[in-house]
Amino acid sequence: MSHAGKDSLESRLKKSTADLLDLERTLVSGNIDVRVLREFRDAVDYVRKAAWAVQEWQDRQSKSHDTSTVLPLLMFERIRRATQLCKVIATELEDSSAAEGIPELSEAIEALQRRFAGR
Repeated sequence: MSHAGKDSLESRLKKSTADLLDLERTLVSGNIDVRVLREFRDAVDYVRKAAWAVQEWQDRQSKSHDTSTVLPLLMFERIRRATQLCKVIATELEDSSAAEGIPELSEAIEALQRRFAGR
């Protein structure tokens, strides 16, 4: 990553941190839809775990340690997150007639199933 790209990412992370802290103050005092709150919590959890994996990768690289064990952890987290999302989508589809994006999701799931079958 270039120095300018790194500065831009660091700036975005600082702004996001400030936004999250402000959001936390507002969230504690407000009433919010449980589904929206769950989605937010899941997204924050995913970002937190991804940030941990990146930090772990960098720490291991800087100490010349094996980084190969970090990628399976990140993959496990992605699988866990995808599983959660599929369950939420299935539940919400039972309660809704919305179907926008379903064909694309179905294609992605079929591609994943083909990949599993090839293992």
